[in-house]
Amino acid sequence: MNLTRKILCLLTLVLFLALPLASVSAQDHMDPATFGLDASKPYDGTQLNFLICCSTAPQFASAAVKGAEEFTAMTGISVTFGDIPFGSFQEQLYLEASNPNTEFDIVAFVDAWGTNIYDFLYPLNDFVADAGFDWDDYGPAYQSASTGNSDTIYGLPFRGHPLLLFYRQDVFDEVGVDVPSTWQELSDVSQAIVDSGMGIDPIAMYYGVNVDQNLFNWYSHLWGAGTDIFDENWEPAFNNEIGVAATEQYVSYARDGYSPEASVTYNESEANQELIQGRAAMFVGWWWYASRVFASELPEVADNAAFAPAPGWEGGSAASYGYLWPVGVLAQSDALEASLEYLKWLLHPITERRIVLDAEDSALDTNVAVRLSILADEEVNAAHGGLQGVASAVLADARTIPLIPEYTQVIPILAETINEIAIDPNADIQGLLDIAADDVRFVMQSAGYYD
Repeated sequence: MNLTRKILCLLTLVLFLALPLASVSAQDHMDPATFGLDASKPYDGTQLNFLICCSTAPQFASAAVKGAEEFTAMTGISVTFGDIPFGSFQEQLYLEASNPNTEFDIVAFVDAWGTNIYDFLYPLNDFVADAGFDWDDYGPAYQSASTGNSDTIYGLPFRGHPLLLFYRQDVFDEVGVDVPSTWQELSDVSQAIVDSGMGIDPIAMYYGVNVDQNLFNWYSHLWGAGTDIFDENWEPAFNNEIGVAATEQYVSYARDGYSPEASVTYNESEANQELIQGRAAMFVGWWWYASRVFASELPEVADNAAFAPAPGWEGGSAASYGYLWPVGVLAQSDALEASLEYLKWLLHPITERRIVLDAEDSALDTNVAVRLSILADEEVNAAHGGLQGVASAVLADARTIPLIPEYTQVIPILAETINEIAIDPNADIQGLLDIAADDVRFVMQSAGYYD
């Protein structure tokens, strides 16, 4: 992103920015007292195993490198990051969490999956209080995802993603359109891009069945329009009149020719590549894709890439999914106290801030942060072109999915239904949503929700 665009982004984010955290000297981040660690090294020689996927993700890689260099030096505790492929991580998570002899101590988990392992996690309420963690430094969606909307803190926010609209400023300037703030405006902008004859797809959506990714933007349509997955009695509500209208709008980008024909099979990464490779003008996805977009080999993409909050519903709200990976400790760990020492360092605002400001190595360069204080930090925003300020604005209205164990059975029903609707331009949306609602109701009834 060029300097002018960075400045413009920052100027528009003044209302979201607070005073930055105090600068941290090298001595501070190597001082055990800074993190509340026991300087006597009572756990010296302890080996911790961290159950996590995707260890090359810059945020995870940076934490691993800094932990080996700093945390181990301060405590004598070493931490090994697992590297389980994301595609098999959910299954491995359930197996290890329920295994009394597991070799793992610490675990990161996707919010939806956490509901099935809560009973195997060490409650962190006392830890949060004793360590002096500011619980209010996390947004509402992240708090909900960490507690399952209960009074128990099962994990603490570690990796979180708000939904952003990525767009080509040069395309918008040439067509003469403004950044859409609603999904309906996005359709209008898309039509204007088509009418311009530029020969670029207006937007790249992703409707394929791939670990529920085709639901991310559907949730935003559904919630923004004013309905939900369930009503107050846990009866399916997504097939009501509002849900049908929201779904019609969601699949309209493919049906109206605004999104590539192949997008009915795309996953999120494949859709993002359409923007990166200059074939699409817009993409709505998780904010961590920013580094990939701005690193595009095409100057017309990298130099003109811009971002804004994901659109909302015309006359409704801009509620979108606040996706979270909490991190917790397995209750059966033989190194419980050492694991809690590690969380003091890993989740400390100083560590989070240093990770998000480390741009010296591209393999460790990340924009991902979860604390509101970090998202509002001026230096952090300056380093990332105002990205964290936009994320903070999105998270103010973000929501989370139903945090019940049964929802992991509901997800594939919804994902397959949305894909079926997207693939067939003549699909009976009401009819297919009704069938899905019947299937979802069976899951809930079998679990005893209607007794």
